[in-house]
Amino acid sequence: GGTYQWHGDLGDLFGGGSTAGGAFSDFFRVVFGDMGNASQGQTMGGSFRRGTGQRVRRGEDTETSVEITLEEAYSGTTRLLEQGGRRVRVKIPPGARDGSKVRVPGKGHSGFPGGATGDLFLKIGVQSHAVFRREGDDLFCTVDVDLYTAVLGGQARLKTLDGDVTLKIPSGTHSGTTFRLRGKGMPKPRSRDGEHGDLLATVQVCVPDSLSERERELFEEL
Repeated sequence: GGTYQWHGDLGDLFGGGSTAGGAFSDFFRVVFGDMGNASQGQTMGGSFRRGTGQRVRRGEDTETSVEITLEEAYSGTTRLLEQGGRRVRVKIPPGARDGSKVRVPGKGHSGFPGGATGDLFLKIGVQSHAVFRREGDDLFCTVDVDLYTAVLGGQARLKTLDGDVTLKIPSGTHSGTTFRLRGKGMPKPRSRDGEHGDLLATVQVCVPDSLSERERELFEEL
């Protein structure tokens, strides 16, 4: 019932030569004669269980895909999966990137016969976001600023994945100006110091589309 493999030249095995007798003898000793004495578990290039002749094989790895939101990628999350009739809770660390994989040791297919169990790999898909665009560990967004604040200076409220922040707008800010908020991006994977990427916010100056008569007069006066 076992499978046996010969790694070598069949001509050497059956066709003569100085080592043919020894190779021929070793081959048939493994198949027929000395299975119970393969105490080291390594015979003819393969691994065998003692006394059975069956090769011990590690279980195959398995892979499954899961989608998470950008918010879940920011803070980290968990997923409960069904694998081979078993429930497996997998922890997805903060900062997971689209296409990255999380390895869960020993949750793959079982080995044969009695070999080590394979691993489970969770392939992460991060959904696109309505506000933020992600590049590596940095986030990009736009912030609307009214014309008066852009001209005179002031403040603008900006949403981040870690809560709202106040962005200082200098007077004379042009539409398209980008501000870098350091440490307000995504967590950096495997960072021991809790480092984050940056958030880059691009100003979009909003011009009023309807003016009162008095406002029109003031603009004309300017």
